[in-house]
Amino acid sequence: MYKQAMKILIKTLVVTVVISLMPIVISELAPEYDGFNLEAADDTKKKKTRKRVKLPSKKAQKLLQTVQPFLEEEMWDEAIEMLAIIGTDPKFTETDRARMHWYFGYIYFAQEKYDLAIVQYENLLASEGSDFKLQNQARFSLAQLAFIKEDYRKSIKYLLAWIKEEDEPSSQGYSLIATAYFQLEDFRNARTFIETAIELAESRDIPIKVIDEETGEEVETGETKKAVARENDYLLKIAVYSELKEDLDVLPIYKILAVNFPKKRYWVGLSQLYGQKDRYLDQLGALEAAHEDRLLDKQREYVALGQLLFMHQNPHKAAQVMEYGFKNDFIKDEEKTLKALAQYWHAAKELKKAKPAYEKAASKSKEGELYIFLGQVHFGLDEFSGAEKAIRAGIKKGKLKDEANAHMLLGQVLFEYQKWDEAISSFRKCIDVAEKQYSDKKEVQKKKKKKIQDQARKWITYTEGEEERVQALILKKKALGLGS
Repeated sequence: MYKQAMKILIKTLVVTVVISLMPIVISELAPEYDGFNLEAADDTKKKKTRKRVKLPSKKAQKLLQTVQPFLEEEMWDEAIEMLAIIGTDPKFTETDRARMHWYFGYIYFAQEKYDLAIVQYENLLASEGSDFKLQNQARFSLAQLAFIKEDYRKSIKYLLAWIKEEDEPSSQGYSLIATAYFQLEDFRNARTFIETAIELAESRDIPIKVIDEETGEEVETGETKKAVARENDYLLKIAVYSELKEDLDVLPIYKILAVNFPKKRYWVGLSQLYGQKDRYLDQLGALEAAHEDRLLDKQREYVALGQLLFMHQNPHKAAQVMEYGFKNDFIKDEEKTLKALAQYWHAAKELKKAKPAYEKAASKSKEGELYIFLGQVHFGLDEFSGAEKAIRAGIKKGKLKDEANAHMLLGQVLFEYQKWDEAISSFRKCIDVAEKQYSDKKEVQKKKKKKIQDQARKWITYTEGEEERVQALILKKKALGLGS
């Protein structure tokens, strides 16, 4: 089920990763990475000896503060012009120039001038004035750039060096290594690193926030919940296991994706997975959630949701779902879809709403069955003329599942508006049709035949008696001068 969807996801996975590598707008003199701040996966990992951060000179700090607004507004030329002063003025220190290389690298990265960005970050690593923190940031950026240029082995090399120097490597680094290994078709290493990335991300506790009704702003409740990994991390894990042809229970992953990254493909996929496990109520819940978020846009999805709701004894909501699908052009006016809508309204005892759906469906059908249902609806609304017309149309069109019962229903309709002779004729026709319709060789059919024929005979007797009673009443009224 999910394999076909995964083929599409795998094709777009790397493109999405590359887009996510673009640098973010920085707001500090020494920007941090865009990623999770997580504890190391290995509890026994020894903390590295803290090294003193080399700060730029006061003169450089002042200049960099001037550059900052240009960076935030993406005024790259102005930023480059200001930063170039550091490279030409001998009064600036090697530490200042290392910081200059970092900013040049950032700017060229943002401009997609990747080769120039690489040169700047490599100059930073070679600089004696750069501190350990800035160097490791440069390693991460070089890993990103190598990935973009499809040099996956170099990307992995830089990332492993970055992890070695980080006290608490983020899950993003492990995820990028996993993606690089995936591109190299080294799926076993990809699995190791993506599972580490997910484990790291999910090990965090994050504050629960709610909307303050008075201010409309998010506020923390003081409680926490477990974090989740990035959307692409879960997709990559599924893709890796698919490539390794190893079993993976994807249902829990789809639950995480659907709840935290609500998209149609996740809710629909989750619903299908529940269906495969015969968890039909959960299957309904997932598909219903997708509908409530207005994510469904295919006829088959609305038909499936309607069927599930009907199966769980909710015909009214099933009909509403189908109505929404028709109204928004997700469902076409076809016999099977109109029939479903009509039957859901019928089952919900909304006969007036069922009637137009049956009329449309019946007009498109090559069989008479839907006209019989339409006749039942008219009959239920005491519209005897409409009921007679519909039932006769159904009998005429033919191919009925139970023609004998159709004649029985017609007789009952005719009885209601005192067409006695026609009613009796219909009941007799019911007896004759039942004789041909049911076989005496099968006990079940034999019993059905006897039952409906006995009912028809009782109706004949009752109709004849009712006709006599009505006629006698008419004569009595005439005799009393009360009119006809």
